[in-house]
Amino acid sequence: MPHYSFSQNQDTLPIRELNNEFLKGIEAREKLHILKQISKLDSIQLSLYKDSVVPNMQKGIDTAKLEIVRLEGKLSKTESLLGLFQYTSIALFILTLGLIL
Repeated sequence: MPHYSFSQNQDTLPIRELNNEFLKGIEAREKLHILKQISKLDSIQLSLYKDSVVPNMQKGIDTAKLEIVRLEGKLSKTESLLGLFQYTSIALFILTLGLIL
C-alpha cells in the first residue's frame, strides 16, 4: 500500500509541473495580448502627433548642433589660452633662473 501511494505521488509530480508550465503559457499569452494593444495605441498616437513630434525633434537637433559648434569654438579658445599660459610660465621661469644665477 505505501508503495502505491509513493507511485501515485510520483505520477502527480509531472502533472503539477505541466500545470505550472500551462499557467506560465497562459500568462505569457495575456501579456502578449496587452503588449500588442499598447503597441497599436502607440502607433496610433504617433501617427496623430507626427506633425508636432518630428518638427520638435528636428528643432532640438538643430539647437544641439549649434550648441556643439559654439562649445567647440569656446574649447579651442580655451586650449589656445592654456597653451599661451604654459609658454609664458616657462619663459618666466627661465627668466627668473637667469636673474637668480
